[in-house]
Amino acid sequence: MSFWTHIRGVVMVSPMGRSQPEKRYILDTVLEHLPRVTGSEGDMDVHVIQRTGHDMSSSHDEFGMRTNNLTDPLYGGKSYEHGWHEVQTQYILVLDGDLRDKRFEETKKDLMKWLCRLAKRVTVYETLVELTGDYDRRMIISDDADKFWKMHEDPSWDEDNKDHEPNWCEFMMWERGYDSDMPMKLMYKYYKDEKNDAEVERRMRWEDDDGT
Repeated sequence: MSFWTHIRGVVMVSPMGRSQPEKRYILDTVLEHLPRVTGSEGDMDVHVIQRTGHDMSSSHDEFGMRTNNLTDPLYGGKSYEHGWHEVQTQYILVLDGDLRDKRFEETKKDLMKWLCRLAKRVTVYETLVELTGDYDRRMIISDDADKFWKMHEDPSWDEDNKDHEPNWCEFMMWERGYDSDMPMKLMYKYYKDEKNDAEVERRMRWEDDDGT
């Protein structure tokens, strides 16, 4: 006779990122590298839902430029003169799992490890997850004390990060050029800037170095 544990719930998170595609790429990569919550017939599923609308906007895009790709809410389309770079920072993760041959305590350990690792890498705002198993055991995991929110590791550039220890996600964010919001290598490609050019070329030499 088989035994099962079941997971149902939602977690609201906010990943790093300066544009919607960058945020989604970072969030998807974080999820791909979290520890598995397993069962003999399949792992816990995680469905990603971007919240409706936007909660952040700017008159310039993530490169610090005004372009005709910006959205003009007044005219319902693209406009160079009145456009806005709109971003939704929050995503809802729907957790769903029917895990065969896993005891309640085993799944609890796996799930808490998954949640804690997630919370270190992206900001967790709200959590409401139900775990059931072993026929009559039940647990509700919530963030009423902000315990998951407080786990988030600030990025190295944050003023509250005194040690400048990088957040796990920072490797996925392109580096800005010298005194610019543009990516360093795009600035190198399209503009002449002595300091930026010198740094990019130094890095190119380092990447090409075969150690001899």
